[in-house]
Amino acid sequence: MKETETKFFLHENYLNELKNLPWRLELENWEERGIKFLDIRKGISRHPVKFLQTRYSAFAIKQTTASLAECEISGYQKLLSLGIHTLVPIGYVVTQKDLRDVQTKASISRNKNELAFTITLLEDKALPDSYLYRLNFKEKNLEIIWDAVAELMAVLHFNNIYWGDASLGNALVRFFKIKDEKGRVRTELKAILADAETIKVFTKIPIKKRTEDLQYFFDSMYWLNEEYKQTGDSRKNFTTSGDKKYILQKYKEEYFRLKKIASFEKLTGINVRRHFHQVHDIHGLYSIKKQIEEHKWYLSEKAGKEIGIKKSSESWLNEIYYPIINEFEKLDIFEYFPFTDSVKLYVDVMTHKYYLSQEAKKDVGVERAIKSYYMKYGGDKSLIPGITTIFKTIKKLFY
Repeated sequence: MKETETKFFLHENYLNELKNLPWRLELENWEERGIKFLDIRKGISRHPVKFLQTRYSAFAIKQTTASLAECEISGYQKLLSLGIHTLVPIGYVVTQKDLRDVQTKASISRNKNELAFTITLLEDKALPDSYLYRLNFKEKNLEIIWDAVAELMAVLHFNNIYWGDASLGNALVRFFKIKDEKGRVRTELKAILADAETIKVFTKIPIKKRTEDLQYFFDSMYWLNEEYKQTGDSRKNFTTSGDKKYILQKYKEEYFRLKKIASFEKLTGINVRRHFHQVHDIHGLYSIKKQIEEHKWYLSEKAGKEIGIKKSSESWLNEIYYPIINEFEKLDIFEYFPFTDSVKLYVDVMTHKYYLSQEAKKDVGVERAIKSYYMKYGGDKSLIPGITTIFKTIKKLFY
């Protein structure tokens, strides 16, 4: 007996837009039914992938197997729950057709001829890494792309996720617009994981798996480089070995940074992202940790008993950190330090203080750090007299 059954595992908001598509056909045959696909540059894929615009949305549709479709959509959901840049999953569709009862010696089994598709939202203004790799960017611009790739790999591994198919063909890059606390917009280039069917979540990812991901990614660079050579495409300005070395170094730095932030959060109980937004240089956290330790000593002396580090950290936030941030706001700090925000400024000044203290082989203090930072990074030097007001106000908050 022949039967055909289509099952939809889609987000309810998109079901009506997608349910009437010809899910019983191979993706390559959809155009015969009047389906018009978008002509969009895409990366290398071992599965058929097409892009489709409906009345309200644009989608990427990939033909695969039912088991892989379920794994991939689940993978995207897991990644998004961890705040990792990836595709937005809509769901998957499975069509079972020509089901027949097959008699065997042991029992009657069913022979299923399945078609399965994963559906994700189409990423706006994103380009595949495999396409960008062939372009002759200037070194500085290429490094921005590699920074994004290294960050993605480090974030995955920090969250104990093994990619399993790490390659240029499975990554996209795009610019994200980010607003600061003053509503000003800046753009950051981020890499997006664009194929989640092979990811695996570990309790603690083995070093071997991290190494495998990196090596597989580097191998994909070599394969693409050779393929582009054969097609006559040239990458005159770069060498594959140079790219690999740069990515590996950036990956190690980013993974180390994430580990140090996690250690700081575990010790102090302070959520770094919530209170400091972004910390690009962990030496800023070293200076903040030293301040917290000094505050802990002060609180313990005042109380006549030992005060715990987490309680001291909370007190430091309320009695030192946020009062300084508030003073930055009152004094219109952006006039003195353009293109920053108060939280970033504080972390940057603490980072600057760390390096000054290392150079002087002693603690140089916050006042000197702010003045030195302004002289080096500030805007209009005619505003230097006004910076003394900041010194006087902030000094009152320290012992």
